[in-house]
Amino acid sequence: MERKLANGMTVSYRDQSKKLAGDRWLVRCRCRVSLPLSGWMDQELSGDDPQTVFCREQFGGALAHEMVMERTFIDAADRETVLAELMRSFEENLEGYLARDTFVRQLFAVQRQEFAQRYAEQGWGKEEEGGEPPPEPDDFAACFR
Repeated sequence: MERKLANGMTVSYRDQSKKLAGDRWLVRCRCRVSLPLSGWMDQELSGDDPQTVFCREQFGGALAHEMVMERTFIDAADRETVLAELMRSFEENLEGYLARDTFVRQLFAVQRQEFAQRYAEQGWGKEEEGGEPPPEPDDFAACFR
């Protein structure tokens, strides 16, 4: 199931349920929200510095976020009902919040910061800044003990 919100964000639901044992199920619903990057987001990612290029590549042209709700050991006869309840819960509790422009701005800022942190942790760009690359271990013997 897929829907578009007023702010252009697309909300999609996927049933990822699986049988656990006998007639018992793990009922899992994945909610994915996405919005193509445009306008002010493109401007934020328009730089040519290596970190901005890395962040732009990590976004992959869209702002996206996923949430999962699940219930365990559900009777096979109740599986569809529980799945419908999970989807309804997403709609009632999240879609009003997701439709706000402030959510889009906050999600973009958080993901941009996470990508910048990942960039820094990987030590990329140290050579351009005149710093030394991160040291490598002398041997890998400790990994095999």
